[in-house]
Amino acid sequence: MGDRLTEDNNTQQTDHRTQGEIFDECFPHYLLMGMTPEQYWDGESFLKKAYRKAYALRIENDQRLADQQNWYMGQYLIRALNAVPLLVAGLNVKSSTRLPEYPDKPFLATMEEHKKAEARKQKEEDQTKLAMALMQAAFNKFNKNFEKRQQNEKQKAMNSGQ
Repeated sequence: MGDRLTEDNNTQQTDHRTQGEIFDECFPHYLLMGMTPEQYWDGESFLKKAYRKAYALRIENDQRLADQQNWYMGQYLIRALNAVPLLVAGLNVKSSTRLPEYPDKPFLATMEEHKKAEARKQKEEDQTKLAMALMQAAFNKFNKNFEKRQQNEKQKAMNSGQ
């Protein structure tokens, strides 16, 4: 079962357990994902893969929502602190000193933007490499045809000179 939940796909494990033991071990994980016992034991194998993917998406979505809620809480906290200048003065901080900047967006949104920018940059680099390869191929073909033409002209000149 190379696609099971408890195995790292990048490593080959020498596992001496039976498939039944592996299925028994994974069963609680799939129950946690919302799969019924009937679906796990009697259902199609593609259901397990779909449940794992749906569970990963649900976890990612929950993390995104928690991050968003934490960000909003931080915004409220910063606004509350800005509303109490005596607190800052009580910490012996000059009134001209600004509090540290708070992020404009939730952390996950910033990370996603960074990932998208990296993917866009990689795509542009790939397109540039492809264009360069196509131009090089066209240049090589042109040079080969040019050399053939020159050889043919030399051949004709030699044949006509004889």
